[in-house]
Amino acid sequence: MQQSVRVCVAVAVTSLLMACGEVGKVPADAPLGPVMVTVLTTAGDGLPDQTAKVLFQDPDGNVVSDSMVDPMGRAQAMLPRGGSVSAIRITADATMLTASITTTLDVKPGDDLTFGLKANATITTGGGQTSMTATFTPTTGATNYKFYTPCGVNVTAGSPVTLNFHDSCHGAMFDLLGTTSVGGGMLQYLLVTGITYQGGVTFAVPTQFLPMGTFTVNMANVPDVITNMSVTRTTLLNNTPAFTLNIPLGDPGVGNVAAMVPFPPGVGNRSELSITLHRDDAAQIDQRFEAHTAGLGTSASVDLGQQKLPWFKDLAQTATGATWTMVAPGDPPDGMMVTWSGSWNDGTRPVTVSWAIAQPAQMAGVTLPRLPAAYAMIDPGQQTVAVQPASVSLGVVDYDTVTGYDQFRQMPETLLTSNIGNMGAFVGMPFQRRIMTKSVP
Repeated sequence: MQQSVRVCVAVAVTSLLMACGEVGKVPADAPLGPVMVTVLTTAGDGLPDQTAKVLFQDPDGNVVSDSMVDPMGRAQAMLPRGGSVSAIRITADATMLTASITTTLDVKPGDDLTFGLKANATITTGGGQTSMTATFTPTTGATNYKFYTPCGVNVTAGSPVTLNFHDSCHGAMFDLLGTTSVGGGMLQYLLVTGITYQGGVTFAVPTQFLPMGTFTVNMANVPDVITNMSVTRTTLLNNTPAFTLNIPLGDPGVGNVAAMVPFPPGVGNRSELSITLHRDDAAQIDQRFEAHTAGLGTSASVDLGQQKLPWFKDLAQTATGATWTMVAPGDPPDGMMVTWSGSWNDGTRPVTVSWAIAQPAQMAGVTLPRLPAAYAMIDPGQQTVAVQPASVSLGVVDYDTVTGYDQFRQMPETLLTSNIGNMGAFVGMPFQRRIMTKSVP
C-alpha cells in the first residue's frame, strides 16, 4: 500500500492563491534512512563550513531538526515523508544582519546532500606559494607570452618567465604549455612534459614555438531558430583549464555546422568545448552546450538536438521570488536553482539576505519558501516593512551523466554554479551538459 503525500505552497500572482501538488508516493514498507547533509564552503576548496546551521522541515513545513553542523560540516535527520533542507549562515552584530540561505526542495529519505561546492578538480590556491624561473627562445614578432602549468597561467613580454605555484596544484613533476601570437595573429605553442618541480630553480625550455594545429567541432542538428552561435575550445592541462579560444560563427545556418578552432595538438588527454546558442526572437536567455570529450584527437562531434532545454524570457524579481515566461518547451531538465537577494531595515539595523532554492524545473516562476518563525528576521515573506529586491538569477541544467532531479539535488550548487573546467564532479570523465543562466538587473 502506498501513501500519497500532498503539500500546499503559497504562490503570489496577482493575489495570494493556494495551490496543492503531489510531492511523492512513499511505499509503506520503504526503508526510512536519514537524510544526510554536508555543508562545504563556496570557495571550491572542499572544506567544511562550520558556521552553518541545517534546518530540516517536513512537507507541511514543520521543523524536524534545527542544529549547527558538526566539525566536519555534517548533520542528519529523519524525513520519512521527505520535505526540504536548508543550510543557513548568519552573520550579525548591532549594526548589520546578513544571511545566506540555500534550500533544497523535494528531498527524499536516504538523500546525501551537499551544500556549497565540492572540491574543484584542481585547487590552485591552497598551501604554500613558491616559484620557478624558465628561460625560453622568443619567437620573432611576438610580444606577449602565456605559460600554463596545472597551477594556472603566467604572463610575460619576453624571456624569462616566472612560474608561480601553490602546494595544492603541483606534484613532483609538471607539464608546461606556452602560447603566443605573431604577425597577423598566427598562434604558436610549445610543450614540455615531465618537468621536475623544485622551488626557486631556474631551467631552460628545450623546445621552440611551433604553429598551432586546427581542431574541428562538428555540430549536428543546429535548429533554424538559432541566429547567433560561437564555439569555444579549452585545452586541459591535467584537469586544469589552460589555453582557451573562442570562434564566433554568426548566424550558423541549419543542420550540420563545422567550426575550426586553433589548438595546441598533443596537450592533455581531452578537450573542453562550449557552444553558445542565441535566438533573436522572444527568447532572451542564451543557452550553452558544454562538453568534456572522451579523448583528445583533432575533432569532436556534438548533437545539439540532445538535452534541449526550454527557452525563457522576461526574468524579473519580486519581493518574494521571481517570474519568467517560457518561449519554447524542451526536454525535462535535471533541475534548476533560483538565487534571490534583497534587503530591508528591521528598525534597528539593515538586513541583507541571499537565498538560493534548488528544485525541479518550473516553467513560469517561483515563490520563496517559508521559514519557521524562529527565522522570521531573515525571511523576506514575513516582513512587515518594505523589502527591497536587489537581484535574482535563474539557472537550469541537464547532464548526460545525471538522472533527473533525484541526482541533481544531491549537489545542486556544484552542478549548476561551477564552471565546467574546474567543477568538482565527474573529474577525469567525459560528460556533457546543456545549461542556461541569467541574472537581473
